[in-house]
Amino acid sequence: MSQTITSGLSRRGALASVLAATAAALPVMASAAPHAQDAALQALSDAFWRVHNEIWSADYLAEHEYGSPEQKRLEAKLDQLCQQEGLLVKQLAQMPARTQSGLKAKAAILQSLLPDIMRDCYLSDDSGEFLLVMSLLGDLTEGAQI
Repeated sequence: MSQTITSGLSRRGALASVLAATAAALPVMASAAPHAQDAALQALSDAFWRVHNEIWSADYLAEHEYGSPEQKRLEAKLDQLCQQEGLLVKQLAQMPARTQSGLKAKAAILQSLLPDIMRDCYLSDDSGEFLLVMSLLGDLTEGAQI
């Protein structure tokens, strides 16, 4: 699931710049269309937050004796949840945001995920988080005269 990259520092700086520009553009470029246009995106976003919050719940943060049945059970469940979270992020990346609420949903997920990912430097071109950043940027620039 994670990959180490050798040029993490330059990517980190570039991605931070892109995210800052994206955040600044949100209110200007977001559509005022009805929420129903992003209903599927919102449903995926809601599913993401349920899984993400479960990953960070106290049950998974508690330490258990290494190798104990409880530790093995929690590790297996946590692995399954992390895989599910990654799949949801990739699905969100494939779905264009059509409203301001859809753009905010994608941005909020990135704000939650990217700090840890950037610290761990495992961001790759095919990671769900990177794909979601690119998808959000595509949403923001659609129709722009470049």
